[in-house]
Amino acid sequence: MASTDVAVVGAGPAGLSAALTAANLGLKVTLIDELPAPGGQYLVGNPAIHSRDTKQPPFSAAERQGLALLGSLAQTSVETRFETLVWHLGSDYEPFPRCWTLGLYHFPPELGGQGGIAGKVEYLTAGAVILASGAREQVVPFPGWTLPGVMTIGAAQLLARRHGVAAGRRVLLAGSGPLLLPAAVHLAGLGAEVVALLEATHPLDWLPHGPAVWGNWDRVAEGRRYLAALRKARIPYRFGQTVVRALGAEGLEAAVVARLDSRGRPLRDTEEQISVDALCVGFGFVPNSELAQLAGASFRFDPANGGWASELDEGLQTSAPGLFVAGEAGGIAGASAAMLEGRLAGLGAACHLGRLNEAERTREQTTSAGRRKRAKRFGVMLNTLFAPPPGLSAITTQDTVICRCEEVTAGEVRAAILAGGFPLTRGAMTLDALKTRTRVGQGPCQGRTCGPILARMLAQETGRPPTDAGMFHVRPPIKPVPLAALAGGEQP
Repeated sequence: MASTDVAVVGAGPAGLSAALTAANLGLKVTLIDELPAPGGQYLVGNPAIHSRDTKQPPFSAAERQGLALLGSLAQTSVETRFETLVWHLGSDYEPFPRCWTLGLYHFPPELGGQGGIAGKVEYLTAGAVILASGAREQVVPFPGWTLPGVMTIGAAQLLARRHGVAAGRRVLLAGSGPLLLPAAVHLAGLGAEVVALLEATHPLDWLPHGPAVWGNWDRVAEGRRYLAALRKARIPYRFGQTVVRALGAEGLEAAVVARLDSRGRPLRDTEEQISVDALCVGFGFVPNSELAQLAGASFRFDPANGGWASELDEGLQTSAPGLFVAGEAGGIAGASAAMLEGRLAGLGAACHLGRLNEAERTREQTTSAGRRKRAKRFGVMLNTLFAPPPGLSAITTQDTVICRCEEVTAGEVRAAILAGGFPLTRGAMTLDALKTRTRVGQGPCQGRTCGPILARMLAQETGRPPTDAGMFHVRPPIKPVPLAALAGGEQP
């Protein structure tokens, strides 16, 4: 069993910042990520960062800061474990006090692994753990969203930035939030015809949130650069519209779009069919929280943070001593805030392990408090403004699949919520109750995709607050791991 002082899970902006901060204080640090290179989805494959001969400058100050972090990583003592999945986190095995144990799975070569112990499980003990596992996109299901050719905006971004592959020849982007802009620009840069960018909100909706922009001038400048790139590529930017259906036999052939009313409900008399072979959708983000759940950390529901997020003290430590959360995993606020929080979490871990005194940590925390407050304020604005509008649930028909893993439809979910029956006397009121009745959340993704969708459905159908839906109970392994690997055997 290997050991380290600090284990950092996730090598995106927050994880890089945390790992470098802890290592620079003399701690032994192990940085773990499922991707084959550092940077996370925000930095991996970015031509401005990974191609030294490119003439494309970084679009934002956050990208420039990310470039500096990536350049520093190779110059430190940080041990890296890429193409490695963390499937378990607990403190049940304690060779010394306050020791965490992480279950690691190294991908076999045929699944993309290029090093390490291919296809085997390993255990790592750490005195402190920093979770920088990022976030995932929210979607609103619609008829045809399971067709080949329909994907999230983040998936299209990963294809474009990591592999240099466009999602399709004629691409439509629909959803809400600023991620639409870079996705459209990167796709156009790869030669795809971006037929339109559909933003569900309207600029008039943004006006009440204007004060949150104050002080975040780098974010404003970044947005202006992307808008200029959109105009140069002649990509239509249409507000108050979204996709309501995807059409096709064995793959995507067309998308039906419509205007939305003030509550986000589609206006059927405005429907328009657009011929496309790729459709990218996304409505904001929710934190990846499964490892913190598994470790027994306390959570609270806050829509301004993107939903369920770990309760953190001022040093970003959870209710579980020695467990820290940084970046989007603790609340959606963007890359700039993530890097600030990564540094604070690295300092917190060093303080927890006795390498840094409390006064030094507090001094650093005070120094960055203003910048973090401004960045978090901007994040709150994004989460509030670009969350899926309530009326948009109208596009989810009874026959629409909600849980893709188990192929459970919206009609089946609504029936389980609204109808009781022997031997149960009431409908399902929580995610776990829905899981028991319909098998939602029992597939390979463990409810990562359908969980937020189901929580919104429960709130809409019962009239109860989203907190009443709770969270799916998690158990190890939190992601699929071959039984042969868990048993100590090699991959066939």
